[in-house]
Amino acid sequence: MIFSEQHTGAALAAPQDANASGAFRKTVQTSNLWQHERVLTGWSQTYDQLSKGRFSGQITEALVGDIQLFEEKTSQAVFEVGPGRSGVIALGVFAGLEGEARWRGHSVGMDHVTALSDHASLELSTPPNCTLMSVTVPLSMIPAGDGRTFLDGHRLLAGAANHVHSPVLAATLRQRLGMALQTMSDTPCLLAPREARNQLVSELVGLVDEYLGLATAGPGEPEARKARKVVSLARNYIEANPDRPLTVLDLCKQTFTCRRTLQYCFTQVIGMSPAAYLKVVRLNGLHRDLLNARGAGTIGDMAARWGFWHLSQLSSDYKRLFGELPSETLRAGGRIVQ
Repeated sequence: MIFSEQHTGAALAAPQDANASGAFRKTVQTSNLWQHERVLTGWSQTYDQLSKGRFSGQITEALVGDIQLFEEKTSQAVFEVGPGRSGVIALGVFAGLEGEARWRGHSVGMDHVTALSDHASLELSTPPNCTLMSVTVPLSMIPAGDGRTFLDGHRLLAGAANHVHSPVLAATLRQRLGMALQTMSDTPCLLAPREARNQLVSELVGLVDEYLGLATAGPGEPEARKARKVVSLARNYIEANPDRPLTVLDLCKQTFTCRRTLQYCFTQVIGMSPAAYLKVVRLNGLHRDLLNARGAGTIGDMAARWGFWHLSQLSSDYKRLFGELPSETLRAGGRIVQ
């Protein structure tokens, strides 16, 4: 169910929206650290205030199936400690930072991405007026390849860095988490279709896998023949499902590869990532539907069926590919749907 709620301390407001979607969103305003450290679902944290002044905080939390997203704002400098969560990996990135932050003994800033799992403890010191964003993904959702269904989380994460310096990944993580939280707040109906939620989940899992690729030694690059075979298997599966918005996770399962191997194969053979290729396929599917005006409903309805859950981003990507907006394609097809 998608809905938003606002509450302060123990006061809880009624749901503002309710759609059958398997997603949930809430925003909580806090006036002390005792309230603040009890807000997030599934976490056990203790906060110590380090700077002088009255504390105020805000946490916006969203759950999409088993994936957790949140944005946390704190007005004072704090030191936060607690255990990692079992069976998951949590990435963190700053969306606002006025000063130095310390993550497990290391200085981190806006261009860093941090990671935490159950093999390590949470130790984070932040300055006043800090905004942190995070996504938590079960390790069972990250394809391992080689016939295994999921990663050996303890073995993998024990050898991974607990943070990486990557301006590109940090910026992408901020953008995707911000877009997801905004969509769930402003237009939650866009995530009602299962296809849209699956696409969002695939994108979030992909960000975690990208982090793991930077933080661990990646698999050896497959030879050209294997790369062509993997891409051929993936394309055959895509062609066999012309009306279904597939995700990168679907392709990983069908080709028995991890996400990094699949990425290398597609880049080697086609010259673009599997995510970019699937987006082109989905854009073309939407383009055909708009031209044929198949089915009832609005442009938003048709876009959601193809897994597009952020309409402004869709309009930009669609125009970049086809040189026109979706509404213009629909008019060219002889039917205008507002």
